[in-house]
Amino acid sequence: MSKSYKNESYSKQPDYIKEISMDTHSYAEQDHTEVQTQEDIDEGWTENQSPMTGRMAGTMADLEDIQSSEMMNSDEVREGIQDSIDCYQTCTETTLRCLTMGGKHAESKHINLLMDCAKICNINADFMLRNSTYYPQTCGICADICDECGDDCDKFEEDFMKECASTCRRCAEACREMTR
Repeated sequence: MSKSYKNESYSKQPDYIKEISMDTHSYAEQDHTEVQTQEDIDEGWTENQSPMTGRMAGTMADLEDIQSSEMMNSDEVREGIQDSIDCYQTCTETTLRCLTMGGKHAESKHINLLMDCAKICNINADFMLRNSTYYPQTCGICADICDECGDDCDKFEEDFMKECASTCRRCAEACREMTR
């Protein structure tokens, strides 16, 4: 016994889809001839630049110069990406072990720092993989957090904590190279 379904119920569009398609048609009929020049874009960048961005890395032109510099070769970028991914993985695994151990290993300040380090390393690898204009900035903050996490992990005696500290320092060093 098979039921037969009428195609009518599947061919009707909900009202919200009709509204979207009408909006799309009206947008397509509009004249979109305004074109911004690169100078307009660059000028808008410096005017709308956040104060933090200006302090961390300078202007958009400075960021583009860093990315296109001859010093920045693909091997360095690949190494920076791999070090960030390794640090992300190590800090995540260390967080889980610390929570399992409890005590001073599971104190909120330590766990938050491990999680911050893992998260920024993950984001940093993503920015570098996409060749984002902002990856020199993410590398800078990543290096700072990795240094702090490495120092914090070094306070513990366990081998896995020392390994985490070493991985964080290696990532921090690679990230600093990416910002030069």
